[in-house]
Amino acid sequence: MLATARNCDFICLQMRNHLPQMEPSIKKETTKFLNEVKEVVTLKGISIKEGLDKLLPRIFNFRLRSLEWLNGQADFSFLDAINEVSPQIDELRNNKSLRPLVDNLLFALRCNARVVKSIMLSSSSKSKSFPSEIPQFPRVTYEQFLASIALGIPNDAEAQNIVDWVNASLYIEFIVVAAYIINEDGIKIQEKVVNEMAFIIADAAQEYIALAVELGIISTGNKGSSLGKVADKKTLREQKDLADLGLLDFVSNF
Repeated sequence: MLATARNCDFICLQMRNHLPQMEPSIKKETTKFLNEVKEVVTLKGISIKEGLDKLLPRIFNFRLRSLEWLNGQADFSFLDAINEVSPQIDELRNNKSLRPLVDNLLFALRCNARVVKSIMLSSSSKSKSFPSEIPQFPRVTYEQFLASIALGIPNDAEAQNIVDWVNASLYIEFIVVAAYIINEDGIKIQEKVVNEMAFIIADAAQEYIALAVELGIISTGNKGSSLGKVADKKTLREQKDLADLGLLDFVSNF
């Protein structure tokens, strides 16, 4: 898939934007997912984090379904979509209750952009033109993904890094979509809920970028070197384990 889609935490948001042009089956699936997100932010007696953790498999599965559908749209450009995300998020400042969340959303977007840039540079160094289509990889479920990591990565700490990195990406995805639902549906949201959402996405973005460095996906920023170039033993072992599983491209693409 496009490098900008490879680590894009805004795929589900793009599906929400394309609802009017969807065929009935995918529209129904998308609407159901959006309603599940809405339920988490409006359900009383449960924290956002608790509800979000329960929804992680759905976010994972729906993101893969979304990537598949978006790639089939002739008029859709991941590059254009990414460029439009930042001003869309900034517009949320017009909603007074969401203002405390906006800066953290933009921070997450910058973290995502840094990962995207690193992948783009890596891909361009391997080919003359940047790939414009999503490669065909199996649509695994979240449970299958976890099982593959657990069985294929012998080092528990390394396996956990991969899972935590993907989960951080899913947290970001959820908070972005939830913010838009709150804004567009005119949901009255308590300040403590917005503060919790702001904390979740800030924490997830920090973990996302830190683990991207740990996994050798992005540059360390030290004299232009990257973990991939430094190739320390730990990084090489992690990448070899992933490659042996056939999951190196999948994790980078996700």
